Amino acid sequence: ILIASFAGVRGAITVAGVLSIPLLLPDGNVFPARYELVFLAAGVILFSLFVGVVMLPILLQHIEVADHSQQLKEERIARAATAEVAIVAIQKMEERLAADTEENIDNQLLTEVSSRVIGNLRRRADGRNDVESSVQEENLERRFRLAALRSERAELYHLRATREISNETLQKLLHDLDLLEALLIEENQ
Repeated sequence: ILIASFAGVRGAITVAGVLSIPLLLPDGNVFPARYELVFLAAGVILFSLFVGVVMLPILLQHIEVADHSQQLKEERIARAATAEVAIVAIQKMEERLAADTEENIDNQLLTEVSSRVIGNLRRRADGRNDVESSVQEENLERRFRLAALRSERAELYHLRATREISNETLQKLLHDLDLLEALLIEENQ
């Protein structure tokens, strides 16, 4: 609090108060000692500035500044450790899903998705991909996917208009696109 008081704004209220004193009294006479009050206010402001300039360096000498390099090093170590644990968990889950016949997941899709997630984790562990860029990457991917869905929907209407697909096919494919779009929009919220 002591440092904040010396580093704070100086004299704004003092100047406002002194300058709000009128030049003349209601009877037309000069306000007594107005110029002396302005002089004293300016003196107080200059004195407080001088004291702040002298005292702040003295007060700040005894303040210990946190070493951010140690904290950054700890963050890198923690991110690397958590990413490695997460990668092992993803690899185990991939093996389990590949072996599970009831899930009926395409192995190529499974490998592609797990590789992408593992790549993101490795980039984050290396410090090349922080949380903000991960969020930005996900938002960008969502926008691309929504744009692709809109284009697919427009093409379906075009195919129906040119009678290349039936109305039933259009309805089924539009339903699939609607489900995908709802999933993408729900992830955004």
